[in-house]
Amino acid sequence: MSTQVSPEAGLQTVRTGLRGGLLWGAVGVGSGRVLQFVTTVILARILAPEHFGALAIALVVQTIAMNVTELGATAALGRADRDPAEIAPTIFTIGLVTSTAITAAVFAGAPVLAGAMGDPSAAPIVQIMAFTILLSGLSGVPAAMVWRNYLQRPRALVEIAGVLCSLALVIPMALDGWGAFALAWSRLGGQLLTTIGYWLVAPRRFLPGFRRAEAAYVLRLGMPLALANLVVFATLNLDYVIVGRNLGTAELGIYLLAFNLASLPSSLITAVIRTVAVPTFGRLHKAGRLAEAAPAALGAVAYLALPVSALLVGLSGPLIQVLYGREWTGAAAAMIGLGIFGAGRILTEMLADLCVGAGRTVGLFWVQVVWFVALLPALLAGASYGGLAGVGAAQAAVIWLVVLPVYFLMVRRTVAARTGAMLLQCVPPAAVAALSGLAAWMTAGALREPFLAVAAGGLAGTALYALLTRRYALRMLTTLKSLTAADAAEAASEDAAQANTTDTLTLRSAQ
Repeated sequence: MSTQVSPEAGLQTVRTGLRGGLLWGAVGVGSGRVLQFVTTVILARILAPEHFGALAIALVVQTIAMNVTELGATAALGRADRDPAEIAPTIFTIGLVTSTAITAAVFAGAPVLAGAMGDPSAAPIVQIMAFTILLSGLSGVPAAMVWRNYLQRPRALVEIAGVLCSLALVIPMALDGWGAFALAWSRLGGQLLTTIGYWLVAPRRFLPGFRRAEAAYVLRLGMPLALANLVVFATLNLDYVIVGRNLGTAELGIYLLAFNLASLPSSLITAVIRTVAVPTFGRLHKAGRLAEAAPAALGAVAYLALPVSALLVGLSGPLIQVLYGREWTGAAAAMIGLGIFGAGRILTEMLADLCVGAGRTVGLFWVQVVWFVALLPALLAGASYGGLAGVGAAQAAVIWLVVLPVYFLMVRRTVAARTGAMLLQCVPPAAVAALSGLAAWMTAGALREPFLAVAAGGLAGTALYALLTRRYALRMLTTLKSLTAADAAEAASEDAAQANTTDTLTLRSAQ
């Protein structure tokens, strides 16, 4: 019999888990992503663009495969509404079988896959990276248990250790002339250490097992999510395929660096939030509070993330020169569109997590299908008529004009959150962020020295955003203080305690 978690107990877990979860999630994910970015900056001055192009081809295959290895089943653990002892062994078995099969298929099919993406010489790189898929399957359940229990401090240490391991391996290999093989072997070493780390820090460890009834439950939740992940990662890597085939491996390497820089805010912010989002949204949904929390959560993410993307767009030219060097200035052509795309990506990830928290994942698959169908012709046209700049513009147009409207419609239907309330929270920071990016661009354009242009432009854009949003920020701070005071009054009465819990959760889920 399933162990049921009461809404009250779930909400109390949210209250306590979110406090440390977001902090350590930010430390772990932020440090890991920053270290990865620093590694890329260093390697850009050692390796040629075609080496990054070969890595991009391997990453396409790896990313798509790794996100379907356990068929979305770990989401059943992350939602925290079932006893893990009942479902974890079955989830482990599913992940182990599928990851083994996919690893073998990718290894055997690497020559065909690399050739289809325009660079047959990348096949050995794909084969090395294939083993990260197997390691991901082995760590799926331990990682989900850490996720479920808000154990973000050990998770942070594990993720940082994995990135440091990759960094320690890749730089001496690259200096020794390993080229793209340095990138592949270092990532495999980092994934191995990460897998071992998750097994060490998991609060409970499970061996493989199988129950047909539990398999039906986890696959009923996970399969639509896995199919959605398959389509979304195919969609997000479709640009690599088109750039590699139409523009060449060297241009693909330049595009990879531009994409990594433009998507840095979205990858950082969404990864930090995701460390606590699904467990939190699952508990809020069970308590009947998810629809109420959704607009505030989306608005807070927009407020924090959109200005960063806007500044990246405004400062793209000099920023590329400062970070990567003048030989990579071609990457700036794609940055405008990709920066706008990154801002939209942040919102789509939050909207998707709301649906997963509500346990409604079927619609996610169809959203990704719409995205893929709209993006394919847009990318082909962009690459043909505008090169890298056209590819970036195609990404931006599709996510803002097609994907986001569909996501808002789906969240309204699945979570019962009001679209108007969500837009009301997002439109003001988006408008001010656009003005800030324009101010940064104008300021940077007046200076010839790239470093000074980035510094002055960033300062101007940030100051303008802070000035124009100060009242909104003060309202957020006032709300936080009032809810904190309300928390202190919990002991006064049981009824007041319940009301204060609801208000506090609404704000904290939006942080």
